[in-house]
Amino acid sequence: MSAAGSRRKKKSALQIYKDLKKDFEGGRFKPVYLFYGRESYFADQLQQILIEDTISPEDRDFNLDVVYGPDIAAKDALGICQMAPMLTERRIVIIRAFDKLQGNKLFATLAKWPNPAAIVLLICEGRPKFNADPYYALRRNPKVAQVVEFAPLWRNQMGSFLREYADSRGYKLEKGAEQLLIEFLGTGLALLTQEIEKLITYVGASERRVITEQDILQASGQTREINVFELQDAITDRRRVEAHRIAEQLLRGASSRQGECLRILAVLSQHFLKLWKLHGCPSYGLKPADISKRTGIPPNMIYKYRQAARKWPLPEIKRAMQLFLSADSEIKGFSKRSPHVIMTLLIVRLLSEPLRY
Repeated sequence: MSAAGSRRKKKSALQIYKDLKKDFEGGRFKPVYLFYGRESYFADQLQQILIEDTISPEDRDFNLDVVYGPDIAAKDALGICQMAPMLTERRIVIIRAFDKLQGNKLFATLAKWPNPAAIVLLICEGRPKFNADPYYALRRNPKVAQVVEFAPLWRNQMGSFLREYADSRGYKLEKGAEQLLIEFLGTGLALLTQEIEKLITYVGASERRVITEQDILQASGQTREINVFELQDAITDRRRVEAHRIAEQLLRGASSRQGECLRILAVLSQHFLKLWKLHGCPSYGLKPADISKRTGIPPNMIYKYRQAARKWPLPEIKRAMQLFLSADSEIKGFSKRSPHVIMTLLIVRLLSEPLRY
């Protein structure tokens, strides 16, 4: 077998999470876990599972410690990790913001002499420096410590995750609904799962127990005719009057104009960022799957985005991104203008006469 063939395929953050969840629920633990990465949702969920499935509520006062790196001395934190459990088989120690714990190199000793009666979970906010202790020592001892990076999921993994989450709550996501959620809210899993919980409440305990695209639009105060994606299309096609009409109706029906404007900006920014990335792709030679991976555009939408890219040359896309950034700052309090005025001016500037080259 070749060297390339013998390499193990790297697991996704979702698969790692599922494996650890299965281990935790099955009572299979290592003495030490070190979690890091930009997708904090998985670390937070595993922390909750670890606590709920390992120590009963009445035993947590004596056998569970959750501390924060900036709030404790390293020697005191290490001492907690070395304590014996009281009246139970195990104790749990969770140190959040472990990378902010001053002097945490003392924890290199856990790699050699772990407490067999404790489960220590170390959660970092940033990326650890693995060429220095304690991270070097922990990574070098996989029998004692499991080091895990929770990177953001690829866009093509998001839909599967959201469908599985809804299934776990006894609901189905209609085909296309997961993509609408991602377009509305981005790819942060904590925010997306919170939104599904809201939608479950909105749909209620109906017999169908299905969350549709229409449910998502209506729950956000929009309709199929008047929504942020119709606004996105109107701007892309340079239909100025239509863009102003849709934006006006969106803001009129919003419970918070500031929040609605920020959400509109988030969707428009993502749309134009994809157009920017598409401009950087070769015209020929790339398969739709490769283009999708580079740009985040679903394969079935590439043709539509290519048409849009012809209407928006790269210099105009760069100008649009600057306008979005400026409007975002204004809406968040760096201007005395109202959100309504800021959004109106944004559309006027976006759809002014095209730049001349």
